[in-house]
Amino acid sequence: MEREGTYQKLFGFLGNAIAAFPDLRQGKNRHYSMADIARGAFGVFFCQSPSFLAHQQLIEQAQGRNNGRTLFGVERLPSDNHIRAHLDGVDPRLLRSVFQLTSEHLIKEKVLERFRSVGNTLLVALDGTGYFSSESIHCQQCSVAHHKDGRTVYTHSVVLAAVVAPKIAHVIALQPEFIRPQDGTDKQDCEQRAARRWLEEAAPLYSDLDITLLGDALYATQPLIQKVLDAEMGYLFTAKEDSHKYLYEEITSLEKLGEIHFLERKHWTGRKHQIWRYRWVNGVRLRNSDDSLNVNWAELTISGEEGKKTFHTACIGSHLVSEENVEEVVQASRTRWKIENENINTLKTKGYHFEHNFGHGKEFLAQTLLSLNLIAFLFHTALELLDHRCALIRATLPRRDTFFQHVGVLTQYMCFQGWQQLMLLMLEGLRLSDPDG
Repeated sequence: MEREGTYQKLFGFLGNAIAAFPDLRQGKNRHYSMADIARGAFGVFFCQSPSFLAHQQLIEQAQGRNNGRTLFGVERLPSDNHIRAHLDGVDPRLLRSVFQLTSEHLIKEKVLERFRSVGNTLLVALDGTGYFSSESIHCQQCSVAHHKDGRTVYTHSVVLAAVVAPKIAHVIALQPEFIRPQDGTDKQDCEQRAARRWLEEAAPLYSDLDITLLGDALYATQPLIQKVLDAEMGYLFTAKEDSHKYLYEEITSLEKLGEIHFLERKHWTGRKHQIWRYRWVNGVRLRNSDDSLNVNWAELTISGEEGKKTFHTACIGSHLVSEENVEEVVQASRTRWKIENENINTLKTKGYHFEHNFGHGKEFLAQTLLSLNLIAFLFHTALELLDHRCALIRATLPRRDTFFQHVGVLTQYMCFQGWQQLMLLMLEGLRLSDPDG
């Protein structure tokens, strides 16, 4: 593969999606192409530098070239205002193909095979999170809450999806589904409805991957589980006593009959011993109705040697549980937390400024900019997994945001012919040997 192979491949996926962006401008004011506007916005997110375009304009004046052109293919550098004005009419769904094509590339390169877990399936975690709130700024896509004290609050939220694995730090971002007003309904949209739409959209794209969906107790409802099964996916969802009362009544009855299986393991933490006690049962009814689904239930309780409980979790799922796989099933279910830590927390605290208002607009802008930010996160992960030079530098520097702080500073003062030239300079500066020779 050529030196710029992975980088060029990824940006080709983005370029194909951008080529389908509509140009809604009227008149002759077309100094900047839609491609330049979109690629310019992406450069800001990829370099994690809100001032990226301003710095490139300065480099252009001094050197007659800039990183916007050499790294991102921006022929004419647009202003922030041009970006906000002309991306507002671009539906973020036009970027969904980038997530799919990147996933297919990671499959082709045998990367996703390393993520397989229980039942040789890929774990895909879903979780909703907010990224904007205001009492004054709003658009057509905002959710609206009218409070008793007279305040009206406008918000944006999204259901994020990511491939996760128990022993792998990386997560692979998949297409998001935005929580937003839906045509033909007066009801406020919500996380569950958005998750169902994600299933409808994603199932045809990822049906061949053998997916097990992970989610918290909000997802452990019969309508949503039926959607998962209809999509020919597996699932492991958190099950809590307060939200699944009938299920736990059934489990209590089965326990009295001696039909609950259990397994006990002793673990050494390096400081003390812990007792890990698993319980499970298959084919228990989810709710008190004739059409109730049967689910498989598993539980883990961790205690100290003195008997004090320190951790508890339980899940329901489609995987048949046995003594041979109960530990793997529970471990897979617990991996759901990675979408909160390695995905949402990274986006909010590690340089992506997930909750920053880069631009709100009147229609799609907030969602389209967020999608570009998610694609930058996805590309960063893919480069770290596939580009040996990038991987070595990331392993050497302590944090993801530190890596991009270095990238941001370097691209403020120097113009690079391509990604690999930038990586080579960073390797030299860190006194690291080139892993590609």
